[in-house]
Amino acid sequence: GQHRGARPYQEDSWRLSTLGDGSLLAVVADGMGGHAGGATASRLAVEAFVHAIEQGGGLADGLDDANAAVGKGAAGKSELAGMGATLVGVHLRGDELRWISVGDSPLYLVEAGRIERLNADHSMAPQIDALVKRGMLSQDEADHHPGRHTLREAVMGEPLTLIDKGTRQLGPDARLLVCSDGVQSLTPEQIMGKVSL
Repeated sequence: GQHRGARPYQEDSWRLSTLGDGSLLAVVADGMGGHAGGATASRLAVEAFVHAIEQGGGLADGLDDANAAVGKGAAGKSELAGMGATLVGVHLRGDELRWISVGDSPLYLVEAGRIERLNADHSMAPQIDALVKRGMLSQDEADHHPGRHTLREAVMGEPLTLIDKGTRQLGPDARLLVCSDGVQSLTPEQIMGKVSL
């Protein structure tokens, strides 16, 4: 099910789809840019991403099409100006996982009792956490920093400079969590608790 974040409305869209070769495609996009813009951007991104891959494209083609669709969707509509979305797409064929992502929506692997984030966080959070390691901020200041969730990259129709992608061989007990950023208010232990249900 969906774990509702702190916002009163949903701006995320997701899709799970079995492809012709029996492999599995999952994608989550979390919208930004006001209620109308965020909801529109995430829906456009997910639809374009899935469509490209169902037509035989790879994950990068899906991301390109998603980015173009969001840009086109905003063009000439002032109420949608500046809309965008994060995107995490995963393709699972047998025990081989491939992923592509833009933004801060996390992809977690739960395996052998451990939880690990697979994709990069394109928000300011990693930089702010680095200041804690260097002794320039306290952990508490870092956790509540107003810029913490500022995105360094998003799917908005502009050329993408930060794209995370990777592959991973999965063990027999592996479980994947493809999330929008609301889950980051949970601790790894709380996430593990939800997965073992």
